[in-house]
Amino acid sequence: MRIVVSVHGPPVWTIPSREVDRLASALPDVEVVDARGPDDRRREFPTADVLVATRITADEFASARRLKWIHTTAVGVGGLLPPAVVQSAIPVTNTRGVHSEAIAEHAIALALAVRRRLPVASSRQAEARWAQEEFLDAEVRPFRALSNACLLVVGLGAIGRRVAAFGAGLGMRVIGIRRRTGEPLPPGVSEVFGPDQLKDCLGRADVVVLAVPRTDETRALIGADEFAAMRHDAVLVNVARGGLVDDAALEHAVVSGRIAGAGLDAFVREPLPADSRLWRLPNVLITPHSASFGGDYWAPAVDLFLENVRRFRRGEPLLNLVDKVHGY
Repeated sequence: MRIVVSVHGPPVWTIPSREVDRLASALPDVEVVDARGPDDRRREFPTADVLVATRITADEFASARRLKWIHTTAVGVGGLLPPAVVQSAIPVTNTRGVHSEAIAEHAIALALAVRRRLPVASSRQAEARWAQEEFLDAEVRPFRALSNACLLVVGLGAIGRRVAAFGAGLGMRVIGIRRRTGEPLPPGVSEVFGPDQLKDCLGRADVVVLAVPRTDETRALIGADEFAAMRHDAVLVNVARGGLVDDAALEHAVVSGRIAGAGLDAFVREPLPADSRLWRLPNVLITPHSASFGGDYWAPAVDLFLENVRRFRRGEPLLNLVDKVHGY
């Protein structure tokens, strides 16, 4: 068996050589190839039995005639699903669940920070200003205590379920949106609704956390109409994917006071352009797509792949099999 590893997305989404070496050591009877650049990909893909990658073009897929399985070290699989892959019988697996704890923790941290106006506090600290009166400004809308607040989690996969559990642990009433409404309620979630009831749920929520994959159905999921449905004291948190939120509508919503603020870890364009107004809004907290960072990012992702290699070789069901039609 020949495994080609091609995970190269500078500056931080490149698998370390030590982890590729660890794969080779753990699989002594397998040829493991590290294909980093375009020339490497063109040379190695045609003889790959298994591909570990975060993207593949239609031409690359057409050249990979021996391919039997595609795995990604990421959660999102959009870059691996050209039509030919979707229509093929080749399974695609991802790394969902591995970093759920860190991402969920980050989501809650963003929500609390924006609600407690910590971005403003940080700015005043940099200026050595004691801004106590500013924090008591009558123009600043108060937030309800968490014990009286509602958390809406849009998407109840591995990340969304952990966000819900954290929110419930803080005393929040948690409601969720997911496509399969008939499944049992996840721990901490009091009610689940379908995507067609999103606007109604937005009107109930003090905090909205986006934890859905980016698909054709979720692109620009939150736009002007959805912001209009939200409470004026609500906070939006996106720890999922850029493209779920209409950036222009988001900017208008936070500038105009339509919502209280936002905590953002994902953007359509990354890095977020320096001229984006979002950088300078006092009620917006930006992190550089780093929600999944917590300890060693790569080791658990490789561990999951090794377990799937064991299953693949024994003909057992693979973990984290992707529904290629739905895109997650």
